[in-house]
Amino acid sequence: MTSTVLMTITEDDVHKHREALCRWVEANGLNPKDIASAPGVTIERTGKRTDIVWRQFQRDDQGRIMSDPADPTTAWTVRKATRMTSPPAEHGYPETETIKADRHSGS
Repeated sequence: MTSTVLMTITEDDVHKHREALCRWVEANGLNPKDIASAPGVTIERTGKRTDIVWRQFQRDDQGRIMSDPADPTTAWTVRKATRMTSPPAEHGYPETETIKADRHSGS
């Protein structure tokens, strides 16, 4: 099934609206400290499911962010996705009133 990007939150958006975005990702069960601000976060629709898609830092046993084995000058991240249960507008992020969250659990 094909995904449609409904919204992209850029690295610049993260810097401008950090508090609102932190509240939003926490409300969706994510830790803001694990989300890389670059390349950004997207909200995507696949069928009837709405997901948050981001790059998550990989950490060592002591919780430190690991270097990417392919490029040791950058942080190691992997693509992750989770169902969005609370839209960004509910947490003070502007211009997102049209993004609807999935209010149920399951896939």
